[in-house]
Amino acid sequence: MSEEEKKVQDEENEKPENQDSGNNDELIKKKIICCLSYVFGILFFLPLIFYPDDHFAKFHANQGLVILIAAIVGEVVFWVLTIIPVLGIVFTIIASLFTLVLFIFCIIGILGVVKMQENELPLIGKIKILK
Repeated sequence: MSEEEKKVQDEENEKPENQDSGNNDELIKKKIICCLSYVFGILFFLPLIFYPDDHFAKFHANQGLVILIAAIVGEVVFWVLTIIPVLGIVFTIIASLFTLVLFIFCIIGILGVVKMQENELPLIGKIKILK
């Protein structure tokens, strides 16, 4: 073993084992809470409660809220449109595709949380409800 490798190994041995575990646990907790705003849309407010001054948490809470509002508005609109006798089947298919797109947006948002990125969602990401 070279002298540089010994120095690196000695430095690693001197570090306390749990030096960053508290910080890492807090980061994992933050990621889980931000992911919940995408998984269960109604829980968009959780990041705001746990991290009220954190820009990352506000960003993902806003994205979760936008998805929730889009889902509610879209489902109501498509529910009304599916009542039309002839076009009902077409709007049912479009509603299914709309739901799939929102599901994909949720996955994109969760991946952004896991990677600690603030990437706006396609089409609806520019909407800012929470400031």
